[in-house]
Amino acid sequence: MARGLRDVARALADSRHRARRRHTPLDPSGPIATALADEPIHAMDVGAAGGVAPHWRDYLPFLDVDCFEPDSDECAARRRDSPPNLHWYPVALAGATGRRAFYVLNRATGSSLFPPNEPVILEYSGISYAGLRRTVEVDCVSLADFLARHRRPVPALVKLDTQGTELEILSSLTPAQLECLLCVEMEVEFLELYKGQPTFGDVDAFMRGNGFRLLDLRTHRSYRNSKDQPLHYLRKYLNTGAGTPALSAELVAGDALYIRDASLETPADSYVGLVTLVCLLRLYGFYDLAFWLIEKAARERTVGPQEAKALAKDVAKSAPRPRIDQRAGIAGDAARRLLWALGFDDHEVFWTRRRWPNQ
Repeated sequence: MARGLRDVARALADSRHRARRRHTPLDPSGPIATALADEPIHAMDVGAAGGVAPHWRDYLPFLDVDCFEPDSDECAARRRDSPPNLHWYPVALAGATGRRAFYVLNRATGSSLFPPNEPVILEYSGISYAGLRRTVEVDCVSLADFLARHRRPVPALVKLDTQGTELEILSSLTPAQLECLLCVEMEVEFLELYKGQPTFGDVDAFMRGNGFRLLDLRTHRSYRNSKDQPLHYLRKYLNTGAGTPALSAELVAGDALYIRDASLETPADSYVGLVTLVCLLRLYGFYDLAFWLIEKAARERTVGPQEAKALAKDVAKSAPRPRIDQRAGIAGDAARRLLWALGFDDHEVFWTRRRWPNQ
């Protein structure tokens, strides 16, 4: 009997290592898709080498996206293969309009308007990535000037991945333009990988000062290199050539997600505005916050009871389905107790883990 229970528990535990179940695309006949069909969400993907962000792709029918890729050849190739709601611009966005040095690294995706800070960046990245290949002059345009020149609206959603210039790009907007932003995803650095770049503290102070709150932070950690050898010290002293949860790594960079505080405090004064925010929360997987916002809007009578019910049902329809040990109710409770009793689970939810090294 005990062996049978242990086999069941092991099967439950093994299921945790399978691919994470993704949410399904929006129902094209549901209320979210219907509301956004004529008023798609305006978005910007700044630093779109390789194509639009993967986590946006299920939502592309309901987005109108300005994509930026300074490499004109890459930009032209992307434009040829893109649907009409993706607009490609061979433009380098910056804090101000004008000519500027652009530092091309051996790995093109690491190139920046800031020079690499070699004493720091080479501690964590090899020459094959962070070595300076050449410096060229490029024409830069501020985000505010771009919007005026091309008569584009201020986006509700922005992704910035520009190797250190994220803050200066946002800083070019006027206070009124900044107030139009609802959600900003950007790369941040905790160390000065590029000379003179702002780091996370600067970015966070600017965002909080302009009415945003940090909703999530996905961290990138790294082991030290030496002599252009990755994980040099782990190789030298521990015969270890791959990262492991048993060995802590330093916090180097990350991806920060900000949302406008007022959008949560006071639900949008229009149905489409509410649907837009619910869609953005769903895009990033914040299902519970989307349900909370829908119920808040219903209590404050921004939407009627039937509209709120339909919106909540539309959001729930697309959510990942829980495993047995994640379910509410008797079966889920029993599965969690079994895993814990037989040593397959420490009874902690993943986001509460705070012990080191726990990578």
